[in-house]
Amino acid sequence: MPKMSGIMAIIALLLIALFILIPVGAQSWLPELPGEATRIDRFESEIKAFEKSDQASPVKPGETLFVGSSTFRLWDDFNGDFSDVHGVNRAFGGATIDEINHYANRIVIPYKPSRIVFYAGTNDLAEGDSAKQVYDDFMRFERLVHSKLPRTKIFFLSASPGPIRVHMQKSYEDVNRLVFEEARRSGKFKFVDIRPVMYENGKLRKDYFGFDRLHMNKRGQEAWKPVIKSALKDR
Repeated sequence: MPKMSGIMAIIALLLIALFILIPVGAQSWLPELPGEATRIDRFESEIKAFEKSDQASPVKPGETLFVGSSTFRLWDDFNGDFSDVHGVNRAFGGATIDEINHYANRIVIPYKPSRIVFYAGTNDLAEGDSAKQVYDDFMRFERLVHSKLPRTKIFFLSASPGPIRVHMQKSYEDVNRLVFEEARRSGKFKFVDIRPVMYENGKLRKDYFGFDRLHMNKRGQEAWKPVIKSALKDR
C-alpha cells in the first residue's frame, strides 16, 4: 500500500502541474474546441502580410475586393479567375465576420473598392453563433463600409455548407433568409445565391469538395465563378 500511495501522490502532483501550466500554454498545443472563444487578433500575422504587400504594390482605388474566410483564401487561381473584374483577394484564415469587422479599417476601407464580394459567416455558425448573430454581424459590416464608402456595392454570397457541415443546414438557411429579406427590403446590398449550382437532384455535390469535405476543390470553384461574375455584371 505505501508503494501505491507514493504512485498516487506523484500522479496528483503531475495533474496539479498540468492545470497550472494549461492557462500559459493552452493556445499553442491544445486543440480549439467548437464554440470556444477565440482571440479577435488570432490572424494578425496574415493582416500584416497584406499590409506589407500593399506597401510594395499598392491596391488601386475602385477594384473589386473579395473578403471573407478560407473559401476565398484557398481559391486555386484567384488572380487568373478574377483578373477581368480586377479582383483583389483579402480573405484570411478561418475568418468570422467579427474578425472581418475588426480588421475592416486595415484591409477593406483603405482600398476604396467599387465592389465587395463577401463570403463569411459559416465559421461563426460552427463556433456556436446563432443565425441572428451572423446576420447582425454582417449588418455591422455593411454599416461600417457604407458609413465611409457610401457608393461601394456589396455582394453577399449565400451560405452553403460543405459535406462535413450538412447537419447545420437549418442554421445556414436561417442566415440566408435573414440576409435575403434585408437585401430585398433595404436595397443596400445584393444577395447572390450560389446554392443552386451546389446541388444535383436535391443533393449536395460532394465532388465539389476536397478531402476535408469542407473546402471546395477546383471543380466547385469553377461552378461558383460564373455566378459571381454574372452578379457583378448586374450592378
